[in-house]
Amino acid sequence: MQGAEYRVLGPLEVFFNGAPVAVPTGKGRVLLATLLLRPNRFVSADELVERLWNGSPPSVDRAAKTLQMTVLRLRQALGPANCISTSANGYLAGVENLDLLRFRSLAHTEPHAALALWRGAVLGNVVSEALHREDVPGLVEEHLVVLERRIEHDLDAGRTTELVPELRALTTEHPLRERFWAHLMIALYRSDQQAAALGAYQQVSRLLADELGIDPGLLLRDLHQSILRSEPVLGTRRDAVVPRQLPADLARFTGRTDDLARLDALLPTGTVGQAVVISAIAGSAGVGKTALAVHWAHRVRDRFPDGQLAVNLRGYDREEPLTPHDALGQLLRGLGHSKHEIPVETEQRIGVYRSLLADRRVLVLLDNARTAEQVRPLLPAGDRSVVVITSRSDLRGLVALNDAKVLKLGVLPLDQAVQLLENVIGVDRTRAEPEATAELARLCACLPLALRIAASLLVGEPQLRVRELVNQLSTEDRLATLEVDDDRQAAVSAAFDLSYTALTPEQQRMFRVLGLAPRADFTPMSAGALLGVPSSQALKLLRALARAHLVEEQAPQRFSQHDLLRLHARERALTEESAEQRRACAVRLLDHYLHSIDNAGRLTNAHGADKPLTKRDPVVEAVGFSDKDTALAWCLAEHDLLVELCEFASTERHFEHAWKLPYAMLAYLSRHATTGEYLRIFTIALNAARQLQDRHGESVALHLLGLTNKNLHRYEEAERALLEALRIRHEIGFQRGVAVTEAELASTYLWQGRHDEAQLHYRESVEQWRQLGNDVGWSVSMNSLAWTLVRGGDFAEAVVVAKEALAVQERLEAPRHSTYDTLAQAYAGLGDLNEAARTYRDIFASGTLANAGVREKAEIMCHGADVLNRVGDRQAALEHAREGLALAERGGQALAERARRLVQEIEAG
Repeated sequence: MQGAEYRVLGPLEVFFNGAPVAVPTGKGRVLLATLLLRPNRFVSADELVERLWNGSPPSVDRAAKTLQMTVLRLRQALGPANCISTSANGYLAGVENLDLLRFRSLAHTEPHAALALWRGAVLGNVVSEALHREDVPGLVEEHLVVLERRIEHDLDAGRTTELVPELRALTTEHPLRERFWAHLMIALYRSDQQAAALGAYQQVSRLLADELGIDPGLLLRDLHQSILRSEPVLGTRRDAVVPRQLPADLARFTGRTDDLARLDALLPTGTVGQAVVISAIAGSAGVGKTALAVHWAHRVRDRFPDGQLAVNLRGYDREEPLTPHDALGQLLRGLGHSKHEIPVETEQRIGVYRSLLADRRVLVLLDNARTAEQVRPLLPAGDRSVVVITSRSDLRGLVALNDAKVLKLGVLPLDQAVQLLENVIGVDRTRAEPEATAELARLCACLPLALRIAASLLVGEPQLRVRELVNQLSTEDRLATLEVDDDRQAAVSAAFDLSYTALTPEQQRMFRVLGLAPRADFTPMSAGALLGVPSSQALKLLRALARAHLVEEQAPQRFSQHDLLRLHARERALTEESAEQRRACAVRLLDHYLHSIDNAGRLTNAHGADKPLTKRDPVVEAVGFSDKDTALAWCLAEHDLLVELCEFASTERHFEHAWKLPYAMLAYLSRHATTGEYLRIFTIALNAARQLQDRHGESVALHLLGLTNKNLHRYEEAERALLEALRIRHEIGFQRGVAVTEAELASTYLWQGRHDEAQLHYRESVEQWRQLGNDVGWSVSMNSLAWTLVRGGDFAEAVVVAKEALAVQERLEAPRHSTYDTLAQAYAGLGDLNEAARTYRDIFASGTLANAGVREKAEIMCHGADVLNRVGDRQAALEHAREGLALAERGGQALAERARRLVQEIEAG
């Protein structure tokens, strides 16, 4: 024997070139056994973790690290017999010489040889409750089925007398397995023991009644009658048709490893009393439900020797859905019944169908189901059959009443989508343009139907480059491009249409207005605003669309669509909604977000002025917030959408929203938007305000663009924008705005070292605040003026101005750390280092820095450390300098470098 050999039908054993290989005990042995029970297919890491820890794994990180270490040690132990491969999501045992594979290949034709491979208790040397609970029973069932087949062969060969002792032992060991009792009755009868055969029937009848409260099955009852009639020929095999109705498998089926594993896990284990297994594969049109079901059915068809039935229920089709009555007719014909043998009444058809399948192991594929009511009459009885259903609905009625297990199928991951394209188009073409191939997958939303149609277009035109098709899909009607001429089934849009037409009128309108939003991201409130209904009603409609797999509930009460569904919804809206209706939808949506942002702004910016709002339809709801943290969390979660809404409002010419949205977001954006986003949003706001000839909105946008350009050190652009904002604010009499813009213009001059101009504009800002009676604004501008005086060398006046500002701030109980810092720097400039040091000690001891931002706190720490070092308090100086450095490293590279130099200077003495 050369190469590696693996054995699981008994103790776990591995050989290489005939010599045994030591398999590690513990988790390594459980891991190898789990993989060998699923030969040549990837097993997810999650499933392996379940087996290794008997369903009670530790933390995710620890489990993942332990699994990786277990795999490494197992590979090392197996050496040249290593068979384990790794994928992104799990592991695979790639084996050829495995006793389980040989057993299954011999099971139907050579049962004696198959059974000879069993060496005792399956995996008796592997300690794992989960493995022996979840996996081993299925193997034991396979063994029993083959044993039944072997006994039937022996009965046919006339070996009856010697079978009786074995069968008595088997009926004792498996008392509820009716086929062994049938074999015993036949063996006794053929051994001229008619009375004993009848006695065996009485024995099993009492047993079944006592244990399960049921009568013997049809097979035993028929045998009993035949023995009573002393019929010359008895047998357990009937001349029944074995249907092989599965559609052809896809030669290039790709991915879905985890989904296939979930279906494998549903295979019956032969447990007594187990109900028929029902698995419903649900998902949107084109997601590959039928392909997955057919591929899996082909993979496991050998587990169903009594046949495979398949019927297309036409639940989502151009033809009328198949009725249960007609579907039963098809199924009965597949089981060998002629037209005249099939009952006329539906209930009678159900009875005959279930009787025929009661003692058989049959796989039933019910494709394209529409409702649970359509499917329920087609479910077989017994404990051996498996039903696989595909549907665009989630068939929750089957879950509730029939214990169905639902597998929800989504679009493919990007890597699997690219692999599918490679498999169909060919590796040479796709790998010559890898970026274009990935982009093609994204444009197809990783939807298998769209991917296969796109691939077929390339296969049909060998000279067409992938990039050229990508350009077509990007610039032309994408849904119209994704269809095959003369084949109505090979069209993405047509597939979506079938799902759409199955909706109620209200659900249809909900679906299509979702296509009018700038992105496929909805809450009940935003969807309700689009449709013009309360959020409670919108949630019901969204959930109905989710059950039809036309939206996905990606998080509680958060819904999305993939790009192709969104395009289809938009096409429907453009066709079925008037321009006036579409505009009203957009306005309501924008109102929802504008008023929600305003609610958030009132909490996140308590001292900010009221922002202008639009009048909103009473049906439009706004998000309310209980506190500042929840308001900020909502803004952060919605950030990308909020930015996109500003552009959407401008593009759709909703100019009032296009400038009011950014303004309402100001408090949030000033802390959490990138500079690029800030410039883009307020450029939109400026253009929108000018379109409306709204001078106030224009001045707001100009002011904020000036501020942003100043922060970018683009001083000419900043000065130009701020001067224009100042001019407009004077013109329209917006005095508060004048005060704010004067201060920002002064700051722009200060940053350039133009101290005289900065002082001039800060003094003007102070005067405007004084006239308004706004002490908060006045004290802030006074502090800025004092700091400008410090920078300009006028320390004496700086002390006076800073003290005036502090007096007002103390009265207002406003934050004072910045003004104290200014005062201390003014003292230091005057040469009064002791007073400066005292001021900084007061700042550090009072806790006033708790209200400071990270960067501001770091600068004050460093200012104070420098002064304390200069007065000889080196220990305190070093402590504050190091704390300032730690903060500065979070506040920017330049600030951190200054702080680092200060620490080094103090350390050097």
